[in-house]
Amino acid sequence: MKLEIKEFESDFELLHQFLIGEQVLLLHQLEERYEALLARQSSNISQLEEQGATLGRLIAEAEDKSRQDGLQLLKDIKDTFIRCESVKFQEPETVPVDVGKKYRNYFLQDVVMRKMEKVFRKVPQADVTLDPDTAHPHLSLSLDRRSVKLGERRQDLPDNPKRFDPDYCVLGSQGFSTGRHYWEVEVGGRRGWQVGTARETARRKEKTGGPYQKREIWCVGANGKKYQALTATEQTALPPGEKLRRFGVYLDYERGQLCFYNAENMAHIHTFNATFRERIFPFFRILAKGTRIKICT
Repeated sequence: MKLEIKEFESDFELLHQFLIGEQVLLLHQLEERYEALLARQSSNISQLEEQGATLGRLIAEAEDKSRQDGLQLLKDIKDTFIRCESVKFQEPETVPVDVGKKYRNYFLQDVVMRKMEKVFRKVPQADVTLDPDTAHPHLSLSLDRRSVKLGERRQDLPDNPKRFDPDYCVLGSQGFSTGRHYWEVEVGGRRGWQVGTARETARRKEKTGGPYQKREIWCVGANGKKYQALTATEQTALPPGEKLRRFGVYLDYERGQLCFYNAENMAHIHTFNATFRERIFPFFRILAKGTRIKICT
């Protein structure tokens, strides 16, 4: 526990120093941008003042010549008109006054977040699909193999050691034996589901002829209004909170951690600590008709 506390402190210190550095950089860039805007505004004002002075001189000249007699006026005013037409009044540049907010949002949401992903080595989202060879015959998988629900009738499928029966379960096609992985799952319909991971050798059948196999799984789920975190031997009640629909599942194989989050606000739900010695597969279970589980992309 002390080692984990030190690791958390180290991670947050790294984050703190990173954010301080980005804050200094951002303020410096905003100051430079502010000074550049002031320079543009000053240039526009100077141009307007110069153009106004030129226009004032031409008006004064025209007024002075208007007091001449008719013939002389016609001779001299022509030259004045020519000089008026030759004057090019440049349109003043429009300088937005609310660029600070626009620039701040762009910088924080794009540049800083991209830098954080590189600094803290963002975990790529795993491309999880369902393995039809492991699906219970009563389960109906979508064509893209990213969603599952309980079908109307049992399908006539070949039995094999990988297939779950009698529980309405299915595994992901890709297993993990190293590294960190993250995927998101959306649940809909009635509250009857379980989402998590299972060992490759987890028990699939009710009875087996060989040595006894445990249902080695780690998942969170709902049955009615009850939320639980479950393993093969333990059940831990979770606070009901808001109606959860989308979950983030984070697996760190080397550290032996499986974490669950509310994918909408990344609020932590539960963490399992275990020792993984074989491939770990995404695990999905339907408990009630009308429930649908979808892997998000």
